[in-house]
Order: sequence, then C-alpha cells, then structure tokens
Amino acid sequence: MKTTGILGSGILLLTMAALALPSGTLTAEEIMSPMDVGNGSNCTAVHAVQEKRVVVDCPAGQIYDFCFTRKMEDRAGMITGQMEYFSDPTKEAKLAHAPDQLQYGGTINFVTDSGVLRMEENGIVDFKSKHWAGLSTVSGGTGDFEGATGKLASFGRIDAAGMVIGTICR
Repeated sequence: MKTTGILGSGILLLTMAALALPSGTLTAEEIMSPMDVGNGSNCTAVHAVQEKRVVVDCPAGQIYDFCFTRKMEDRAGMITGQMEYFSDPTKEAKLAHAPDQLQYGGTINFVTDSGVLRMEENGIVDFKSKHWAGLSTVSGGTGDFEGATGKLASFGRIDAAGMVIGTICR
C-alpha cells in the first residue's frame, strides 16, 4: 500500500491498530488499546473525538508561540472536557523534503472534572492537505491523573475535528 503525506500516515496508523486487535469476543475488561503501555494494569483504553480547534492567547511570559483549545468527548469519559495545546517553538522545524509540512512539539493538558492530564506531543502538520498526526507521552497530572502514564495518538484536520486513541494508566 502506497501512502503519501500525513493522511497516508493516519491511514497506516489505523491499519496497524486494527491488525493488532485480537479476534474473537472479549469482555470490556479484556479490551485494551492497541497502544497499551501498562500491560493491562489499571489502564484504560481511550477513544476520543476532538471538536474543531479554537485559537486562544498563549499565557503571558511563556515561550509558547501558538495556543489553542478543543472540546473532547471520550467514549469512556476519562478525558472528556477541554484540551489545551501550547506549542514549543524550539521544537518546530520545516521538513526539507516536504516544504508544506512542519514538525511540531508542545505541551497538552486535558482539563476534566477529575483532574488535569499532562502530556508532551510531537507530530507533523501538512499545510497542503490540512492534516496533522501526533504522538503524546503522558507525564502525570493532578487529581485522578497524579502519576499517570501512557501513550496517545491523535490525528485529524487542522480546520476540523480530530480523534485521539491510546491508553492511560493510573
């Protein structure tokens, strides 16, 4: 299968995730995300939809150069709330082989009723196709997310909705 650009990467990620899923009937407790990083111990599979982003002012006195929020709706309810994204300009770079693409990095907070989940994300934005894909590493948080670990993948269109899949362990 030939894939091109960020859309191809998203299709490839979904194909790999589908192939990693077990066959047969499993109980809800047995089903884990294809990105399970906690060997099933107190981990929850996350499958969330992100609404279109809303660009906001970045916090004063910080290095961030681009900030936005998105409302989140998680099937399991764990990260339902608001996502806050803060780009780190020291992690941004145009890709020489693809001038319409930008490699990015930044900090993400999922603000929920049960606490704030923090993570660092790295990914690629394709301005020609208007798609993005990123991989986030969970770095703890507050409330129910204190000491949390995990990996999340996100993908979608920069001018529309997106999706988040992965595993959060507490």
